[in-house]
Amino acid sequence: MTFRVRPLALFAAVAAVLVLSSCAKKDKDAETGAAGSAAGDSTLKYVSDEVSFGAFFDAAGTKRTIEVKGAKETKLYIVVSYPATMQIAAVEWRLVLPEGVTVEYDKFYDRRAALLGTFEDGMSETFPCVAGPKLVLHELVLNVPAGIKNGEVALMPSHSGKILAVATCDEGYPIVEASAYKAIINPTD
Repeated sequence: MTFRVRPLALFAAVAAVLVLSSCAKKDKDAETGAAGSAAGDSTLKYVSDEVSFGAFFDAAGTKRTIEVKGAKETKLYIVVSYPATMQIAAVEWRLVLPEGVTVEYDKFYDRRAALLGTFEDGMSETFPCVAGPKLVLHELVLNVPAGIKNGEVALMPSHSGKILAVATCDEGYPIVEASAYKAIINPTD
């Protein structure tokens, strides 16, 4: 029974941190306005240069463009990169696909403990602590219709939490906001 309680407790703690940070951010935005929303706004937002999400067409996280001839299926990997000295226990993000492109199959990280949300609205995922430098979160099979040109696949902040971030395994599961890399289907440039 202890084995089941620990992942559940970890999920509850990380989910609480993500929810509390989302609520605190909404309150701050309501009081001061979103960063950059008005002239003279001095609100600063920290996004780590060392933590990033990426959409790639290879599991190694190196191929960000692909040529797809006609209607075809292709694999897309969602990868989070972070320092080798860091451990993460949760992520929050949202997937934006080009119009007409759909997810046919999702092979997710096999040690994932819990998932809240959807690709379209944003998802929060928890798992036992994982050391860097990277983690392949999802291997997706995409159905790409014919005629797609410069189809951007983007990873964005979730709609609910308004963040693109990881929760580290340090005390209190601090959240580190991340940058993101897009992938392009049939680039023309």
